[in-house]
Amino acid sequence: MRVPVTYGLFLLLYIFGSRIIFIPAGMAFGVGKYVILFLVFFLDILQIPFYFYIYEKGASKIKFLSKMESSKLLKFAQSLGSFGVVLVAAMPAFGGGMWSSVLISFLLGLDRKKSILLLALGSLLGCMGVVFGIDGLIHLFKV
Repeated sequence: MRVPVTYGLFLLLYIFGSRIIFIPAGMAFGVGKYVILFLVFFLDILQIPFYFYIYEKGASKIKFLSKMESSKLLKFAQSLGSFGVVLVAAMPAFGGGMWSSVLISFLLGLDRKKSILLLALGSLLGCMGVVFGIDGLIHLFKV
């Protein structure tokens, strides 16, 4: 497959999917695991300011935020504190990831710089877990 088409499909999967879909698809398209790791981490980091902006400007207009304040995920993250933000950011499935972890960081009222570092750490750990986990499975079942 041609490189622009491959990366175009790769980016569409990132936008509409999660890491658990995006990373194996990238490997299936023949993109190297370190390239995938860098791209996913970079794209995750690009999302952080966008999500903070949405929450800051639209917090009073977004109805589900009041429901989120009493959600099980937020209560769990509050009990863990900063580690909760890292843990949710590292989750590769729907319900975890950058959108949810930025929301938790916002609702916990964490300092912005500290939040960005925690979110970046969680993203890196989550990306590494999925990339090297999938790579390990590929090598395990390779004939």
